[in-house]
Amino acid sequence: MSKVLVFGHQNPDNDAVMSAVVLAQLLNQVEFNGCTYEARALGPLPAESAKLLADAGLPEPMLLDAIEPAAEGEDPQQVILTDHNEPGQSVAGLANAQIVGVVDHHRFGDFTTAAPLTIVAMPWGSSCTVVAKLFEVLGQELTDTQAKLLLSAMMTDTLMLKSPTTTDVDRATAAKLGEQLGVDPVKFGMEVFLSRPSGSFTPEQMVGNDIKLFEVAGKQLLIGQYETVDKTRALGMIPEIREAMRAYQAQKGADGIVLCITDIMEEGSQVLLEGDTAAAQKGLKIEDVADGVWCPGVLSRKKQVAAPILAAN
Repeated sequence: MSKVLVFGHQNPDNDAVMSAVVLAQLLNQVEFNGCTYEARALGPLPAESAKLLADAGLPEPMLLDAIEPAAEGEDPQQVILTDHNEPGQSVAGLANAQIVGVVDHHRFGDFTTAAPLTIVAMPWGSSCTVVAKLFEVLGQELTDTQAKLLLSAMMTDTLMLKSPTTTDVDRATAAKLGEQLGVDPVKFGMEVFLSRPSGSFTPEQMVGNDIKLFEVAGKQLLIGQYETVDKTRALGMIPEIREAMRAYQAQKGADGIVLCITDIMEEGSQVLLEGDTAAAQKGLKIEDVADGVWCPGVLSRKKQVAAPILAAN
């Protein structure tokens, strides 16, 4: 019986963590393809994810640093990717693995496999919405714990259903999960969000806790997002944040870096740029200024930041 590793992207957010955890549970429940499934993480868990799992009495996914080449005569490690599909956002040594599945809600970029695989990708607001739908498809009932984990990630990934990535499917699924749990989805989501120790985030954490790498016009561009209910503290630390951005860019060997300081209550983002960000400036129609540029209504990195940058270059 093969063991399949299930994991989200590097610098995992709540959606990457919970989609991997609950999908692995589901696939084990139905004994999918006769394999066993084990959730892993490609970095430290967000505070809200760690708290939710601890409250549920569930272990945190073990860290996965890299996938090594298979020993002679052995099959490569099988993996399922959740909440991402691009190699630059995935585990080191992904080329050494056999990708047998993808569950995602992002664009597909630079993605090739050597063999057929199962792909479930929908343009919804959260990968956990897709996982919730898979329970229906496979004829399984969600436990209250599974429903809570999925709903938590749906709320954080759609910014309490405010993000423009939110669809009617997300709203309907959130309502259904909320009814099962006896909670208001948005109020529950705000409680989850406020469990983050926002007042203690360092500039390095603001930059590196939720960041993805994109290939744009032949260059590597990092796009990060720091979400808060009050951007005042962050805006008072811009020189330190910029220093942390430059350090992270150098560490990753990227050409440029974009950071969105997203204020959920004010529904917009302060956008900071460092390095070679001509592609980002072109796509977002902004300039690199010292204090950053306030972009009202910009809540989604995927739809309102990465997508226009990629489309314009």
